Amino acid sequence: MADNQRTIAQPVMIKGVGLHTGRKCKAVVLPAAENAGIRFVRTDLPGAPSFSAHVKNVVDVVRGTTLGQGDARVYTIEHVLSALSGLEIDNVTIEMDENEPPVMDGSARTFIEQIRAAGIVDQAAPKNYFTVNAPFEYSANQTIIRIEPSATFEIDCEVDYNHPVISKQRLGFIRGEDYGQKIAPARTFCFDYEIEALKKNGLAKGGSLDNAIVVGPEGIYNPGEALRFKDEFVRHKILDLMGDLMLLGQPLKAKITAQRCGHGHNIKFLRALLASREAAPVN
Repeated sequence: MADNQRTIAQPVMIKGVGLHTGRKCKAVVLPAAENAGIRFVRTDLPGAPSFSAHVKNVVDVVRGTTLGQGDARVYTIEHVLSALSGLEIDNVTIEMDENEPPVMDGSARTFIEQIRAAGIVDQAAPKNYFTVNAPFEYSANQTIIRIEPSATFEIDCEVDYNHPVISKQRLGFIRGEDYGQKIAPARTFCFDYEIEALKKNGLAKGGSLDNAIVVGPEGIYNPGEALRFKDEFVRHKILDLMGDLMLLGQPLKAKITAQRCGHGHNIKFLRALLASREAAPVN
């Protein structure tokens, strides 16, 4: 685990279409100074509005995590944030000429490869970790997300879809393991019966079998390509969760246990956690 803050050595440019908007976007990830954090900039809008990657700026969680201020929006930011988490990068500016980062193949693999190729540099300032002194648990319906003290960052995640193809999957990830090999390649997914509703709600305009796994009752629809992992679904849930956890605005040093998590619950968990910290008595 890196103890000093990190940024990238040189700019990274990634082009592609957004998963839900279907719009072509050029995203440029730029080095940033110590303690700058992660900031998104909409270079296509008047005044180039920008906002930090923080839960306070989350404005929507329908099929992805959306940041915004005023009329400016950046949709589906979890994959690029997850890549930054996996590489333990603290400070970058992400300039975008549209409202949604490129989905690429539906995973974080391209982001990881491009950022590693650009180089990662340690900065002088120490990391300012988010830690907890006691367990805190969020629960709603069948979802449970729990945080507890740990000497490192670790996730224990479980999904259970009661579906013949997915059923129950569980996996752990600990900082220090190879995120690029274990988590980053896992692709986003949906069920075939969801597609009509997604389209009706103006979502998944850029979605295809090239950037998402589509699951049917007998198997996956993606032609000529098996799953990258037999438990690719829970791996992608970890990918998404790591991205959403970056919205604490600090690197996390704690253990997260999550059952049936998703963007809406992830954000509610973060807000409840921060609210509990603000309400805690001062010793």
